[in-house]
Amino acid sequence: MKKSTFIGNLVAWIVVAAVCGAFLVWWQTGEGTANISDPVVQLGVVLAAPMLLYAIGALAGLALLWFKRILVGRITKIVCRIIGILALAFVLFAGVPVFVPDAGSSLLGPVVVVVYVSMVAPLLILVLGVVYAIGCAGVSPGKRGASAAPLPDDRTE
Repeated sequence: MKKSTFIGNLVAWIVVAAVCGAFLVWWQTGEGTANISDPVVQLGVVLAAPMLLYAIGALAGLALLWFKRILVGRITKIVCRIIGILALAFVLFAGVPVFVPDAGSSLLGPVVVVVYVSMVAPLLILVLGVVYAIGCAGVSPGKRGASAAPLPDDRTE
C-alpha cells in the first residue's frame, strides 16, 4: 500500500469515526432529542452507528495491512474494493429518505436493513470496513502475472 493511500484513508476514517462518535455521545446524553425534527439530526440517528462501525473496521484493517505489510492478489484487491464500496454506498443510501421525504417508502428497504444489521449484527458492518481496507492493500508481485510491470511499491530499498 502506498504511503499516501494509507495516510489519506487513515485521516478520512479518523474524521468519520470522530464525528460519528461525537454525535452518538451527544445523542445518548439526551441533548439531541429536542432537535429530532432537524434533518441532520435524523440523518445522524440513522447513520452514526453503522458509519462508526464501518470506520472502526476500516481503521483496524488499514493498521493491520500497513504495519504487517500484508499484500494481496490483484483479483482479491478488486473484489474487496468493490464489496467495500458497495457496502459503504448501501449504508449511505439509507440516509437518502431524510433529505428526499417522497422517496421514504421506496427506500425503506435499505433503511430497515442498515438499522437492523447495526443493532443485531454489528460485527458484519465492522468486517465490511475491514474488507474495504483490504481493497486498499498493496498487490503481491507474484500475483500480478509474469509480464506485469513493477509498481512503485515494489522497490526494495
